[in-house]
Amino acid sequence: MEYGHVYSPALSDSSDVSDFTDEELDQYFASYVPLSNLPTPPPPPAKSVPIVRIVEDCSTAIEPAKTPELEARAIHLSKLIPSNLSTQAASIPTISGFLARANLPNEIVAFAACILDALSLRFASSWRAANLPSTSTPFKYIPLVANLRQPPPVRSEVVVLAALSLAHGWLEDRPRSNAHWASIEGASRFTSREVELARSCILRDVDYGLFKISGEMVWWMLEDLQRAGNGNSKSEREVGVIGRKKSVAEKEKEKRPKLSLDMQGTTVWMYGMATPEPSP
Repeated sequence: MEYGHVYSPALSDSSDVSDFTDEELDQYFASYVPLSNLPTPPPPPAKSVPIVRIVEDCSTAIEPAKTPELEARAIHLSKLIPSNLSTQAASIPTISGFLARANLPNEIVAFAACILDALSLRFASSWRAANLPSTSTPFKYIPLVANLRQPPPVRSEVVVLAALSLAHGWLEDRPRSNAHWASIEGASRFTSREVELARSCILRDVDYGLFKISGEMVWWMLEDLQRAGNGNSKSEREVGVIGRKKSVAEKEKEKRPKLSLDMQGTTVWMYGMATPEPSP
């Protein structure tokens, strides 16, 4: 009698060895293979799928369209940076890129311009001092090393970026983080620490007085930005001030008494002395 498969009694449906016949047992022991003394090998490791991090390259990323209006606003904002901040002029394409990527309302850009306009000349020294690298030199060696500490290269565009972030955080309910401004709007040209330092220096320079910027100031600055975008260098405010100065000067001229005699020998003051009048 032939048997197709003979299973071990322990693996069979019945665990009773007495159920097997002698022929089944002979067939089982004839095909029996002893188990290995080696330990059971571990299961093969699962194939790990490598995690690929997609890092956005700012150089290959699609830049927003830069219109002439944005360029004109960038020029206007660059002129509001304190003049003693850097010997090099701020990069207009860089600031224009800030405005294009931030996509802020006109009022927020005007508010940021008011913040820049409120900065004093002391801002430059405080900002350079904040950007100096720290040193752990002992106190007795500080005078020798202090002269070797050179200020880092000044990139004044970060001040405009910090002013935009302050204006957005002041007027919007959901502000953006410093890392967001540094990586997205700033296109990773600056670190979040540089943006935070610029923000802190601006707030200290204006004495934390963002609330002092009134709606009228924002309106005037918005007019300046709009006229800068239209190609007019003089704003309505400047034109009004010049007109008022001219009218006041004309009124003062009219109030002056006119001489009754128009003669060539009229007394002339020179070097603090009056020349003698001609004899009759």
